[in-house]
Amino acid sequence: MKNPKAASRGKYLGLQILRITAACMVVVTHSTFYAHERLDQKFGVWQRGATGVDIFFVLSGFVMIFTSVKLIGNPSGWKIFAEHRIVRIVPMYWIATSIKVIALLVTSGYVLHARFDIAKTLESYLFIPSANVDGEIRPVLGVGWTLNFEMFFYFLFTMALLLRKNVYRLVGFVLTLLAIGAFFCQPNWPPVSFYLSTMVVEFFFGMLIAKMCLSNMTIAWYLALPLLCCSFFFLLTPWLHSKVLLNLPNGIAAGLIVYATVCLEDYCGRVPRLVLYGADASYVIYLFHPLIAPLVPTVLMKMHVLNPWLSVACSVSVALIAGGIVHRTIETPISNWLRPRSLFKGRYEQAHSLESAPSQ
Repeated sequence: MKNPKAASRGKYLGLQILRITAACMVVVTHSTFYAHERLDQKFGVWQRGATGVDIFFVLSGFVMIFTSVKLIGNPSGWKIFAEHRIVRIVPMYWIATSIKVIALLVTSGYVLHARFDIAKTLESYLFIPSANVDGEIRPVLGVGWTLNFEMFFYFLFTMALLLRKNVYRLVGFVLTLLAIGAFFCQPNWPPVSFYLSTMVVEFFFGMLIAKMCLSNMTIAWYLALPLLCCSFFFLLTPWLHSKVLLNLPNGIAAGLIVYATVCLEDYCGRVPRLVLYGADASYVIYLFHPLIAPLVPTVLMKMHVLNPWLSVACSVSVALIAGGIVHRTIETPISNWLRPRSLFKGRYEQAHSLESAPSQ
């Protein structure tokens, strides 16, 4: 590979920085929404931070290729891959969902846009799309909609490994068809139409970027740096987007950001441990911040402190700190307990290092 530093370290530090950046973008967006809804409805919501999800999806496609090269052609590769994804994703998602369900049952007024329903709760645990009380296709844990996409992508990847098919062709073909279908999808279609989205092709973008990097198809830093800056500018600038193309421009910009970041890997210096720790905890931060961040504006309202900027700052801080604590006290012990008991023992050390914060 063209990135000897990444190969020797077992991870791309640039992508680790990108993970925590994307997670913070989403947390800030939701924090502005919580302040808007619970404190001051005149306060604007920073919508573009939600594009951190697009970056996560591209990263996911990249990581799946980078960490699964040795599984392609392996008769047991599909089992190893599937188990690794389940162990990596499901435990913390189920814990976060369970907390949300308990909150729905024992609290009044704190949890908005949701109510307890046994069928919908089971569908949430099983990553089956269903509509919430607002008519949106969302699981009990609102941010879990991204994991519905993720698990579908993992299913396609697993099937490609099982059938010994070219992963690029099979996964890319299905995801492209779904993206095309998004342009014809209607609001009254059943929940399964959730998968008709241009966002799904972002996983394929990540796969192609990984293939390019594994083939040494990278660009010089003096091209990668302006590409990174321009792509971020496009991603975060709302008036440069068109509803006609749905989410496709965001996906392309996110793909260019990931590609440029990989190309700049050799120029990544010493990254602060706190940043790398945040990257490790980014999955937990993403999952748990909707359970924690809304507490801030709720408390401020009771204290009659109607300052939305203070609310956002505190919500983001609390979410990051709490996520880091949950990562250290819950996620890491669970991972350490499950890893030696799984089929992929000894085969995914490099994978775990690279994706210590999964792409969600």
